[in-house]
Amino acid sequence: MDTPVFDPETGEVLQAGGDTPPAMRAMSLDEARAMLVRAHGVAVSSDDPILMLVSLHQGFIADYEAMLRCHDGAIRGFLGATGEACAEAVENVLASLKDKTVKASIDNAFALVERQAATMEQLRAELRRHRRVHIVLTVLTLLGAGLVAGTLTLFIR
Repeated sequence: MDTPVFDPETGEVLQAGGDTPPAMRAMSLDEARAMLVRAHGVAVSSDDPILMLVSLHQGFIADYEAMLRCHDGAIRGFLGATGEACAEAVENVLASLKDKTVKASIDNAFALVERQAATMEQLRAELRRHRRVHIVLTVLTLLGAGLVAGTLTLFIR
């Protein structure tokens, strides 16, 4: 089944394919004679030279229709090749954009991990410094408690 065609000028989606129009039928010799009788009131015999023009006209129309069929085939081939080339180009661009987007996302993720690692290292250094301060304060508190206990023991005895 043919796929729909998008018309960018109107924004419509047109159904592709469908029935082909009927072929143009060239005027027959009898129809030409009848037309001359109707239009001019003159009957012509079947060997009249004017009917040679009708035969020539029929030949020209047949040649023209053959040429149109040839052009139609060439246009279909051109549009098919152009459409395939455009589709391939669009797919290449989309693949490139996808690759760039994925690469940018990965780069952003790595940058975020690096920033987090630097922040964690700062936090560890800060915690080490606080641990040292707590150890010093704990030792001072124990010394102070020992001093108070010793002083109280001296006064109580």
